[in-house]
This record gives sequence, C-alpha cells and structure tokens, in this order.
Amino acid sequence: MPATKASPYKRHPTRYRGISYRERADGTRTYSVYSQGGYVLVNGGEQEALAKQAELRGKAARGEKPVTPTKAKFADVAELWFASKRHLQPWTRKSYRGALDRILIPRFGSMKVATITTEHVATLILALEAEGLSSSTIENYLLPLSGTLGFAVQRRLITANPCSLLSRDDRPRRSERKQDHIWNDDEIAALIEAAEYVARQPEARYDYSPLIRTAIFTGLRLGELLGLRWEDVDLHDGALHVRQQYTRLGEYGPPKTKAAIRRVPLSEEMKTYLAAQKLRSPHSKDGDPVFASRNGKPLGHRNATRRGFEAAAKHAGIEGVSFHSMRHAFASRMIHREISSTVLAVLMGHESSAITERTYIHLFDQLRTDDAVRQAMAGVQ
Repeated sequence: MPATKASPYKRHPTRYRGISYRERADGTRTYSVYSQGGYVLVNGGEQEALAKQAELRGKAARGEKPVTPTKAKFADVAELWFASKRHLQPWTRKSYRGALDRILIPRFGSMKVATITTEHVATLILALEAEGLSSSTIENYLLPLSGTLGFAVQRRLITANPCSLLSRDDRPRRSERKQDHIWNDDEIAALIEAAEYVARQPEARYDYSPLIRTAIFTGLRLGELLGLRWEDVDLHDGALHVRQQYTRLGEYGPPKTKAAIRRVPLSEEMKTYLAAQKLRSPHSKDGDPVFASRNGKPLGHRNATRRGFEAAAKHAGIEGVSFHSMRHAFASRMIHREISSTVLAVLMGHESSAITERTYIHLFDQLRTDDAVRQAMAGVQ
C-alpha cells in the first residue's frame, strides 16, 4: 500500500510529555508546547521546545499569565499598534504609516503574528539591503515592525519580539559614519557672503541669507527656524525662544523634545540684524513667521534646503555639508570659544550634556589636546 501522506494538522507526541509537533508537506516539523490549556508555537526544534517548556513552567510558578493562542494576522495587530500611538510627532506618524503601507503589511500582513520569526525579519533586511537602501532607512522601517511585535508581546499574543532576537550579523550593515564637517570662521563668512550673492541674482526668487545667518549663529534646527514667529524674538533682551517647530507636513508642532524648548541668547550683531530684518519684512506682526514666504506662511523645508543652503554652499565651494551642518558650525564656534558641554547642551536643545559630548567628541578632544600641548610646551622656547 502507498504511504499515507502526513496530515499537517495532526499533532504527534514526542518522548517529552507536553511537547508535540506537526509535520509539514516538505517533511519539516513545527513544535508546540502545551501550557495552561493551550499550545504555544516554538521557533526551532525539540531542544528549543524543551527550553520553552521550562520557561513557561517557570512563569506559571510565578503566577504570570500565559500567552493566549492566537490566529491574529500581522496587519490587524499592526493597525491596533498604530492606533495606540497617540503621542507621535506628526512626521514620525507619517513615517510609520508609510513603512507599514509600503513595506511591512505587503510582506507580513497576511501572516499570523505568532508565526513571524527572527529569520523572517533577517530575510526582510537582506532584501532591503539588496535594493540599495541605507542602514538608517532600513532601521526606520524596523521601528514600526518591532513596535507591532512588541505590542503583540504586551497583549500576550506572542512570547517574544523576533526583532529583539536579531544578532549583530542579522542587523543592517552600518556604513562608517562620516565625521561632521569642522567649520572655520572663513568658511562661515564665505557661506553668508555666497547666500547674499545668490539672492542678488536676477533669477533668485527669495533671499535666504537671513535664514542661513540665523542658523549659523544660533544653532537652531531647520524646523525650529521655520517655526520662529516674531513673538519668539526678544529684541529687548536679545534672545530667541524656541517654542515650536514647523514640520515637513506644513504645520506647526511641538519641538523635537522637551529639552528643545529653550532660550538662545543673541549676540549684539544678531540682535541688530534681526531688528533690521523685522523692519524690512512685510510680515512683521507678532504671529508672523520670522522667515516668511511671499504669502506670509513659513518657508518650506525643501526650498530652504535646496534653493537656500545648497545653492550658497555650492557657490562658496564648501563640499560635504548639509543644512544641518550649520548646527555643527555653531557648536564648533562655541567649543573653540571654550563654552562648556553643559551650557552647549542647553543652547543646542540636547537632553543632556552627555549627548553633546558624544556628538561633538572630536571637537572637545581636539580642544583638550591643544590645551594640554600648549601647557606642556609653555616656557620651552
């Protein structure tokens, strides 16, 4: 008689009580552990099932609730997770939504959330790398994936988050981080001069030099600059108050973090410059943007970056920089003028001086080394 084909639905006992397996059509096996009235699927073979059984028995002894067997699909759990994220920044919400719709739901949507393994996640990473995506982009796609699977763990739908089990080799290959451009005073002057030159050209649609000058001498992020209103500029005391940012979605929103809500002092030159800018501007009421477009709305991120900064940097011959690099220009000036990391953290809107030290460690180290060498050489000549 011909051999009877194994049923993929039949559970086969093993030599270990409470551990069984089902045989797939290709001959491979999926193991399960019976615990507190239900079967828990195991990623791996018989030894992994034994380890899971010991883990579940330990949890039961401690009174922890078991995982509830579920047929929930990834797409359904992902939507529940996304709906639960009530405090996301608008741009982050848009990014997560895009990752779910373009990448994650098409790939995992119809799968039971309990069947998604670390191998599935690692395979996705390899596929995205093959498409030429950067490690940072892939990591951004993994955030809502890990969030959804972590949500499933919290709801006792699965026992572990496969993303948390990725090995270092499984994760996206990180390219070597380029050192931030170290600005000098001549380059800063050249960039401002170039921005003013570009603005004088017949084809210029807007003068971005005030935005660039303010960025360099205050260290504000692009969204914070675009979110400035005249009511945020204290021309009497000479300070800017960062209270909101203008997002890429074209709306005002809270700053990046609580630490980003801050007061940034202005030099006398910048105070005088902004006062003159306010007098020239057709949009100078308290609620008007400091950097307003012709229709009175804040400038857009894209125009500020491409038509403003990139055009000026190209004319000045400064390569390998971005709009965000002007924050580094500000930090560089402060560090070389011996502003401490604690004070600089407040000015930059960092949550701690440790972040500032880590971000600009090369500049702080250079300053310390230079000072040490000068002290060591003092009186030698």
